[in-house]
Amino acid sequence: MREGIKPVSYLALGDSLTEGIGAESPTKSFVSQFFQHIKHSDRCHMRNWGVSGMTSEELLSLVNSPGMHKLFPKMTHISVTTGGCDFIELYERGHFGLRDLLNTSRQIIHRVKSILSIIAMNNPASRISLMGFYLPPPAYEWGFQTSAAIVQMMNRSYAKICEEVGCQFFNPYDVFLHRHDYFFDEVHPNQVGHDELAKLAIQSVAGESGTVHAPV
Repeated sequence: MREGIKPVSYLALGDSLTEGIGAESPTKSFVSQFFQHIKHSDRCHMRNWGVSGMTSEELLSLVNSPGMHKLFPKMTHISVTTGGCDFIELYERGHFGLRDLLNTSRQIIHRVKSILSIIAMNNPASRISLMGFYLPPPAYEWGFQTSAAIVQMMNRSYAKICEEVGCQFFNPYDVFLHRHDYFFDEVHPNQVGHDELAKLAIQSVAGESGTVHAPV
């Protein structure tokens, strides 16, 4: 290990995107690629706590548990993916009108601000990053303009939260726009998609362009 450099302790929290669904193997998921980038010795380690289907409400409950409050101070890097499962649940319940979308959006935004604030409060020194939203292929069939407006609104809100809390935001919207070839299924990225997400995650902690950018 290089002298004076603290070993990386990376915690990946979130849904199936964090779990790595769609990647060719767990070691090729975007969070694993991100870890390989920030890893600098064999003493560095990663905990992947991505759970398929985890909603923002469930993640907030997890983050607010006493055990997590003890874990956060030990982490140097923490990434979060959340919100997509909330919309999927809404769709599966058959409540997908504009009012339902806006109500769910507000709930997600409120929870995400709480999630990031709790993490930052327990470890102000950690590098916290939040991934935004892309348009999944079915959204083009539901109505591109409405879907795009909702997603971009969410990304602007996520970027604002990150700016307020002091976190990094990486936004996959532009990279995934009209790129159906980046998808493994209706919602999950394939290996190429995971590669693109990894690039964005790496750029965010490197302070490159796009760190706290959302489309206008």
